[in-house]
Amino acid sequence: MRLLFEVQGVVHAPLEEVRARMFADAGVSGSHRLVDRAAGVIAHWGDWWYRGEDSLHPHPEGALLVHRVYNIARQGNWAPYLANKLFLGYRARLQASLRERIALLEAQS
Repeated sequence: MRLLFEVQGVVHAPLEEVRARMFADAGVSGSHRLVDRAAGVIAHWGDWWYRGEDSLHPHPEGALLVHRVYNIARQGNWAPYLANKLFLGYRARLQASLRERIALLEAQS
């Protein structure tokens, strides 16, 4: 498993409130999904290369939300770069998406 991208941001609300909001509709673990409420982690993955993972951590201003994207390809681990056009602009899209998620989590207070 190779870490490709990591983006993070602070949710300005108490950690336990953010955890409750994040896991409110998370469902349960399954064949392509991990939901670990105790550890504050939600992950999902496909059959080929992708694993996305969200985790919550304590932060002096509230809760730190970290999103990581991993390449989990067992063979041809170079192919996701070609399939995703060398990931051009991917980090910016991840950061924008994270900002939107943080705004939603903060608005629920």
